[in-house]
Amino acid sequence: MKKIFTLFVALFCTVAMFAQDTKGMFEFADKNGNVVQNGSTLTKTEVEKSGKELQINTGLFVKPVKPELNGEKLGVKMRLEVENLDHGKIKYCLLGSCSTASEKGTFNSTSNFVETLDDLATEWVMGTDKEGKTLKGEATVKLTLVACKRVSLGLNDFGIEDFDWEEVGDCSSVTVKFVYDGTTAINGVADNANATVVARYAADGTRLSAPQKGLNIVKLSNGKTVKYIK
Repeated sequence: MKKIFTLFVALFCTVAMFAQDTKGMFEFADKNGNVVQNGSTLTKTEVEKSGKELQINTGLFVKPVKPELNGEKLGVKMRLEVENLDHGKIKYCLLGSCSTASEKGTFNSTSNFVETLDDLATEWVMGTDKEGKTLKGEATVKLTLVACKRVSLGLNDFGIEDFDWEEVGDCSSVTVKFVYDGTTAINGVADNANATVVARYAADGTRLSAPQKGLNIVKLSNGKTVKYIK
């Protein structure tokens, strides 16, 4: 009995050490590669327009820091825990492979090797009422980067190798709280209401004398530059 207990403790310690080794292998970061601290809680309110939909983006990327263990290259996936979702859906991606979650629960992205900074394109796409007006509300998600090991399943009937991904351990987690209060301004224009427009440009850099239909890039007197869709 004592021997079995000793073996159990040794196995538990080995698993714990193995999981601990994955910490920091992959990190959440912003578009410039600045790491977002593990355990952070972010509140996002900046609205973007995509077609007829309004959405709030996390602005998070996955950054490979040291994606290998014992000389073996590891991949990564993102685990999404939807804790609150007043309406709409959460879109999340990894290397361009995207999925959506429309209810509370736990979801996973695809797994893959990530070589450079990659946009997770994770956003809350808000729902609308019967008249097409975007609803006020909130959504809260916990995002976790999980290191994964690629496991060969052998050759299939066509002589092509099949494989699967096995979780190795968590790397980093952040919680994102999305808040929409009904403000219709796009990309923070409302926050600069006291500033004046000093220049306006189209998406291709052409200077405009007046707002145009589509994307407008506005330079303000307070030094900020904002984008909005007309």
